[in-house]
Amino acid sequence: MKYFITLILLIIILTYGQVMETEFPLALNIALVVSILMTTILWEYSVMNKNYESDFKMRSQRKVFGIFEFINAIAWTLLLWFGNDNYRNILFLIFIFWTFPITDLIMWLIYKKKKPFTLFIKDNELILNKRWTQKRNLTELTQIRFDRFSKNLKLDFKSKSEISIKTTEYKTDEIQTLLGILIEKSENEVFIPNNYEPKIKNSC
Repeated sequence: MKYFITLILLIIILTYGQVMETEFPLALNIALVVSILMTTILWEYSVMNKNYESDFKMRSQRKVFGIFEFINAIAWTLLLWFGNDNYRNILFLIFIFWTFPITDLIMWLIYKKKKPFTLFIKDNELILNKRWTQKRNLTELTQIRFDRFSKNLKLDFKSKSEISIKTTEYKTDEIQTLLGILIEKSENEVFIPNNYEPKIKNSC
């Protein structure tokens, strides 16, 4: 939460300096831009330092880029660039929308080397350790769905909202083990989705 609050405050200050008549000095704008980027990186990096007592856990093999954030950044860049003549101020506003795509790229490199644990199961509790940690009681799992476009497993629960697990972040055999655990711990009749086809590497 502290990173989120800090990020919002920095974005508000930077935006205020660009849209109001009183312009901030260039050095202050640059400092704010760097601070915003560092805050998002530290937020993501803090995930890697978290660990939970668990019976089963999975390492993220890679950081998957947020497609929506990337498209959103491009759309706002085009909108602001062609809709304003004050290019100096617009550059700083554009950077706000590129903060998370840039952070994802940096974290992709870090994840590739560190491979942090990001999914844990302790007793009946599933913990998905991301920017926002999500916890669910697996006995309340009602359905497992698979989105073939995003490659996400979507888990539905009785009393809480669904959560998504990116299968492309983890090893195929670990996803298979996870599915078995989910089915075993649920008090409802849940099944592996018919449209889920694990990518098995051919042995030479």
